[in-house]
Parts: sequence; structure tokens; C-alpha cells
Amino acid sequence: MPLVLVISSYVAASRVGGGIAPYVLGPMKVDPVHIPTCLFGRHPGWGPPGGGPVTADTMAKMLEGVEANNLFGLMDAVVTGHFSVPDQIAITCDAIDRIRATPRRQSHQHFPEKPLIIIDPVMGDEAPGLYIKPETASALMADLVPRADIIAPNLWEFARLIGADIVSLQTPEAIARAARSRGGRWLISSIPSPAGIGVLYVDPDVALLAETKLIPGKIPNGTGDMLTLRFTGGLVSGLGVEAALADAVGATHFVIDRTIAWNGPELSLAACSDQLAHPTRASVRRLA
Repeated sequence: MPLVLVISSYVAASRVGGGIAPYVLGPMKVDPVHIPTCLFGRHPGWGPPGGGPVTADTMAKMLEGVEANNLFGLMDAVVTGHFSVPDQIAITCDAIDRIRATPRRQSHQHFPEKPLIIIDPVMGDEAPGLYIKPETASALMADLVPRADIIAPNLWEFARLIGADIVSLQTPEAIARAARSRGGRWLISSIPSPAGIGVLYVDPDVALLAETKLIPGKIPNGTGDMLTLRFTGGLVSGLGVEAALADAVGATHFVIDRTIAWNGPELSLAACSDQLAHPTRASVRRLA
């Protein structure tokens, strides 16, 4: 069974952050190990969340326990999300370096040759702008993003990462060109598309756009977290990039659709667990 280390928030009453990893990865038969960066009662979008950040020292000691159980050599991927303070990012960078340096255990040598490092640079969005501390965003961009095999921002975060005006990034083709000019591998969400909305995967060889119709209604928080986790789960399960993208976008769209139909205040992940084992995949097209 693939194993994924998730370093992100835990929010008790909201289906966001790293806390949704079992709901998203479980139906794929992918096992998550979660190191929380904060312990909140609810998403801050509902009001004061309760709880607070996890200390970097506590995170470090939790990671030491995971490593002591000989799991670093079994990690097929690391996914990072929300961070509260820069010290947490330093701890995470150290853990990624140690995981990469740990020999792969024989039982996982048929999985990715080395652990995939997928960084979701959770910083903000177009309407609220930056919603983490500026010093945390700076550490994220300077220290963590360069360690990524795949960077998974929303469109606003992508513009911030590359220092571009978001106004210049209004078509999938323009976004793909900007991503390719920067190099590396990208999974960019919230892409305007003729069909409604899209998710773009770009690497030096290919640009793939998965599109779905816009769903009317208030979209719950956590969709970006779900997308990144699901895409990661697909890759470590042996799907190619195109199939993993189609699966991730299709599954996320299905959960959003069901949540809004049921008037759910949070993503209805548990209620959709059966369908998440084999969701309908989104359509994917290649961009020139």
C-alpha cells in the first residue's frame, strides 16, 4: 500500500487541510501519515477558529517518531499545505531532505523511484489576497518551493510565485506558457476555461488541461486540498500524469456537486466515499 506523508493543518469541524487525507486517500487504498501544523476547531472562514499553531518543536518530535518507526524509507510522497509560522517550514525542509536521503525499503522499490515532493503553497487567493503572515510566505517561497517535484498553487498563488500580474494570466495557454518559462512541474487550479473552470498540469514536455462546468452555489473550503491529495494519490498508485489529473479533477468536481446538492456546509467526503473509489474522470485535453 502506498504511503504519503501529509504536513498541513488539522481542523476538527471543517473538511479542509491535512485532516481530510484519510477521506481522500483511503478510497484509493493509499495510507496517509499526518503531521499537523495547526489544531483548529473550525475553518477561519467561519470566524475565530479556536485552537492554534503546533509548535515547530512538537512537529519535529512527531517526525522523529515517524522516522524511528522506519517509515521514512517507505514514503512514496510528501504533500505539504498550510503553515502558520516560518519555523514549521524549516522543520519540514529538514524532514524532506532526510526522507530523500533515506534508502528506499525493498517493499516499496516498485513505487516511485524516489519520494515525490508535492508542495501546495497555501498563501492566499484572489479575493482575500495573502492570508498567512508575510514572513511565512517568504520562507515558503524561498526554502520549501525549491524542494518541490511538483508545485500545486491556485492561480493567484502561481502569479505570486512567478512575480506576474494575474491580469496577464487569463487563458490556459498564457498560464501554460508562463509555467513552462519558469521550468519544473506545476499543478495549477482555478484556471479560467471555455468549459467553466480548469486545472492545468504543466511540465517541460506537456501541458494538460482538465475542465469541468462551473457549479452554481457557494463552493465549500478545502477543494484545493482535496485536489492536491487526490492527484498525489493517483501518482503513487501508478496512474500516469494524465489519468491522475483526470481522476483528481473528476473526484473533486463530484464531491463539490454532491455537497451543494445536499446543502452541505463542508465537503461531503464521508458520504461520497463509495464513489471516490472509482469516480468519473474529467475530460483532459492537451494544449499546443
